[in-house]
Amino acid sequence: MNDQTYVAAVKEALQDCIAELDSIKWLYLMNPDKDFTRDRKITFERFIKICLQMDGGALQNELMKHFDFAEDTPTKSAFCQQRAKVSPEALKFLFCIFTEMLMGIDAPKAYRGYRLLACDGSDINIPYNPEDTESYHQNADKRGYNQLHLNAFFDILNGIYIDCVLEPDRKSHERQAFNTMIDRLSIDTPVIIMADRGYESYNLFAHLLKSGQKFVIRLKDDDSNGIISTYEFPYDENGEFDCDIETTLTWKQTNYVKENRQTYTFVSRSKFDFYEKDNPFFPLKLRILCIEVAPEQFEYLATNLDHDEFPPDVIKELYHYRWGQENSFRDLKYTIDLVHFHCKKREYVEQEAWARLIVYNFCEAIARHMAVTKQSGKNTKHDYKINFATAACICKAYLKRNDDEINVCRLIGRFLIPIRPNRSAPRKIKPQSAKSFLYRAA
Repeated sequence: MNDQTYVAAVKEALQDCIAELDSIKWLYLMNPDKDFTRDRKITFERFIKICLQMDGGALQNELMKHFDFAEDTPTKSAFCQQRAKVSPEALKFLFCIFTEMLMGIDAPKAYRGYRLLACDGSDINIPYNPEDTESYHQNADKRGYNQLHLNAFFDILNGIYIDCVLEPDRKSHERQAFNTMIDRLSIDTPVIIMADRGYESYNLFAHLLKSGQKFVIRLKDDDSNGIISTYEFPYDENGEFDCDIETTLTWKQTNYVKENRQTYTFVSRSKFDFYEKDNPFFPLKLRILCIEVAPEQFEYLATNLDHDEFPPDVIKELYHYRWGQENSFRDLKYTIDLVHFHCKKREYVEQEAWARLIVYNFCEAIARHMAVTKQSGKNTKHDYKINFATAACICKAYLKRNDDEINVCRLIGRFLIPIRPNRSAPRKIKPQSAKSFLYRAA
């Protein structure tokens, strides 16, 4: 499929998904018998499109742009009255069906026949609202702040989010969210799921093994109280190893269990989902690796991948791909405007968060489809890639227009940036706060 045909197919897919959602909108309305029954300028379908097309400006300005500065543009009060009728589950459903449809437009990219999924979480700062106690944090010397926590499965090679769990920060639980997404994962092609060391737990490994998924999970270092500290491993002269461990999980604490820590591992019933009623034992087998990722810097990984098909060097390359999700969080927040909200109530914030995820997938699917290696016809020093910030701007403009006058492929192809694989910069730990309603660009 050529680039322009693919771009049109992605836009048509999103429009079809919006139409499908509109046909069953009563499922996602607060009062299905009354809501959206009267003739209003902001219909249910129009409300969904406004959510997808909003940028980071003030709400009234965004409405003016959406309605092309017409004299009868609805007020922000009218918009808020309509949004109060819609559950955030409507945008979540749209995210799910659009993501599924995206994968059917063209064959997804794979690594040795596997789709690579990364799982990670990220805090999202939302407008200050101390009345929302589930997302509000009180500082000792400041007024406090509100946060949501986004847990997501990210398809690394195809650049899209395929599943998410959005929770108020004070109630978030990353490993539980991971297990939820694992249990409902439905992908026909084989996958390899990767996650950082914060997800290490026997219960999570059991969920992965029970579901039949392949995985590479980073473990805590050997000076911690994680799995590595429990066993003795055969380090080689380089400080690395690659071996299998077998243990039996149990909630029993008999003297025999305590004396055989290399054979049994205690995990309480409240923290494990797979103990049978009459059987307090659960056998578990893992492949554990220690690999050197930089001079005198080692990482510990747990996996169930085959030794011959995935030797340590391949595992090392494979896990390096996981960093793509960290970059995606940055683009989602600051390029797709997940720090610019137009509301304070958490239900409305969630509406906009799901809308941003949809727009991210829309823009990334189009940008990733355009393979760029060199500037056309030029003998250049570097390979080149799409500038996602510029591509997202073009894709969002294309989404807003009813015609196809924008040549998306040609425009995106004009604005490329060089690939510099050895360049790095310190990671900015402090995130940006949600932008105040009083300080918005026009």
